[in-house]
Amino acid sequence: MPANLAISENDLLEAAIAWLGDRLPASWEVGKTNRQNISGTGPLDLAIDLKGDNRYVTVAVEAKNNFSPRSVNLLLGSLGRTLRSLAGNAPILVVAPWLSTRTQELLRGEGINYLDLTGNSWFRLDGPTLYIETQGARRDPTPAPRGRATFNGPKAGRLVRTLIDIRPPYGVRELALAIGLTQGYVSRLLDTLEDEALVRRSTNRGVESADILGLIRLWAGTYDVFAANKTTTFIAPAGPTRTLERLADSQQRTAVTGSFAAVRLAPVAGPSLLALYCDDPATIASEFDLIPADRGSNVAILDPFDPVVWERTSGENGVTFAAPSQVAIDCLTGNGRMPAEGEALVQWLVENEDIWRLPRLPAAHWKESP
Repeated sequence: MPANLAISENDLLEAAIAWLGDRLPASWEVGKTNRQNISGTGPLDLAIDLKGDNRYVTVAVEAKNNFSPRSVNLLLGSLGRTLRSLAGNAPILVVAPWLSTRTQELLRGEGINYLDLTGNSWFRLDGPTLYIETQGARRDPTPAPRGRATFNGPKAGRLVRTLIDIRPPYGVRELALAIGLTQGYVSRLLDTLEDEALVRRSTNRGVESADILGLIRLWAGTYDVFAANKTTTFIAPAGPTRTLERLADSQQRTAVTGSFAAVRLAPVAGPSLLALYCDDPATIASEFDLIPADRGSNVAILDPFDPVVWERTSGENGVTFAAPSQVAIDCLTGNGRMPAEGEALVQWLVENEDIWRLPRLPAAHWKESP
């Protein structure tokens, strides 16, 4: 079914009925409901009756031309209760021209059925028993021009890192000063994150809460550790473990990330590639007698994509390690075993938030936006 942003709610309902009818067994029946609403004042406007296996169910339909992740929160509140009450506690089906992957994930997580006109669907009923799941378009086929901020680049990464690392609440101005970005830019990014239900804003538009896991997934979709950071690879004749130990005696500023940093918190397997941030890769390579190599390397030196990599580091035996959130995103977007190590570390982050997440923003320390 072609997507059409100008389609009416009733047309969305009819499109959903036709789509379901094409996929149900021939013995099943589907159509617009003829049931009365709970007050008895007339038929439900947006609801579907399904009949199969000698049982029937009425499904309340929420049909919208634009249904974002933020809309899921609204649906879980009074709107959802109203829909269910009108149809006698019926299950809900969201119908829209297109639903983003995150919107689908949030709906499915709440057990809410959905269908978009590109073919993305998740429809589950217990009586009569029915399960349909299909894949449609991953990108909006008819995006509306909205001037939304994007999350490519170091500034957006700096903001996401901060939202992950530091527990809200805080205001937009306070946040902008703390990370050295303009208030307008931060506000636009937060607007987009709010639409994606990744942050919750207060009445004065500050940040009230942030979805750690969702923010990590968002950043992972736009970041690549070995592409975002200028990367030089080497062979360490003494091996990566010995090189790690020698970092304690170096005068160069470094921060270990990747496998050797992840294993400290969420061990998966013995690390084999030492990845580290460094201000002066050539000097550190010379200091440790590293041999440049495109293949078979066991050391990767990263020229930082942004100064945020130096924020919230920690030390152990004289060696500096990048913040857990930075290590997680670096592993998730790395190669080999790194994504598995990143997943294990993300799980650790979720389960140990009180250990690594700061309770409040530090005093402003960024002098200017780069």
